[in-house]
Amino acid sequence: MAESETSIQKDYKLDLGALIHSGAGILALVLGGLMYFYAWALFLFAGLMIVSAISAVWISWAQNAWVLGHWLAMLPVIGVLVGYLVAPWGFTLAYVCLWIAFIHFIIRGVRTMRREQGE
Repeated sequence: MAESETSIQKDYKLDLGALIHSGAGILALVLGGLMYFYAWALFLFAGLMIVSAISAVWISWAQNAWVLGHWLAMLPVIGVLVGYLVAPWGFTLAYVCLWIAFIHFIIRGVRTMRREQGE
């Protein structure tokens, strides 16, 4: 193996916070679509939005990395609160905000990969 590959393997560490955050986000994307057809999906979607927001704060605090994507993770929680406390359209707001955050995450990841490949 090349020296750079060996050093990358040694530096690799599973980030539990990122795993929880991304897993909750992906599941919430699916359940958010299902919430329009099944009542049980709404409660799971709302719960996953809360898990995603808590894990975003945890990641930001642990790594001192308050990035735009982590702030976007808070917007769906606001939508969930609006959905429960004010009006049902809050859940749709949360779902739309989740898609915006997800698209932001994908674009950021693609840009990072391109930048690393170009170096």
